[in-house]
Amino acid sequence: MIVDVSALCREGLRAIISQNKRFDVVERAYTGVGVADLVGRNRPDLLVIEPFGDGRDGVFLIKELSTRFPKLRILVVSRKPEDVFAERILRAGANGYWMKSGPSEELVRAVETVLSGELYVSPRVAFLAVQKFADAPRSNDTPPGNLTDRELHVFELIGAGHGTGRIAEDLGLSRKTIETYQDRIKTKLGYQDARQLREGARKWFDSVKA
Repeated sequence: MIVDVSALCREGLRAIISQNKRFDVVERAYTGVGVADLVGRNRPDLLVIEPFGDGRDGVFLIKELSTRFPKLRILVVSRKPEDVFAERILRAGANGYWMKSGPSEELVRAVETVLSGELYVSPRVAFLAVQKFADAPRSNDTPPGNLTDRELHVFELIGAGHGTGRIAEDLGLSRKTIETYQDRIKTKLGYQDARQLREGARKWFDSVKA
């Protein structure tokens, strides 16, 4: 099953995957809303999903899906930078992370790898994982890698131009909780005030937005 907010991406993914006659695409969905119901109805062996979009917390979505469907294999396909998101996505319960900028033959390899019961990551992510293991004391020195999953999502929403009130409403949290997250982000990333936080978040958002 393929889930992506972009019709062009859905059709492109279907065309590439369907070239292999062993694979049958049973459903193509527009958004992450209701995806759990679609999975429950179709029971696919593999979910190929772009979890980020429409302001969604993609990491949280993967956590929900992997918890509800523990036998489901999940391959995330995204334009989000893998050095920031791949590890988080795998920790959330996905079985692979493929960058949309990658070659089509590598997508097929990713599908085959995940369906075989193994994890799929690019050589770059594998290298970063080894480097992180070998150099653990400095593994979180580079922002925003030192943010928690929730802090990173709040940081991204700030970069998208959302105010504190809207972020609180979107995440179903209190304004005070969001302000606490903002304070933690400022401390971790070295921003002196709210203006620097907004500017830094905007610059980062522009560099990673899908």
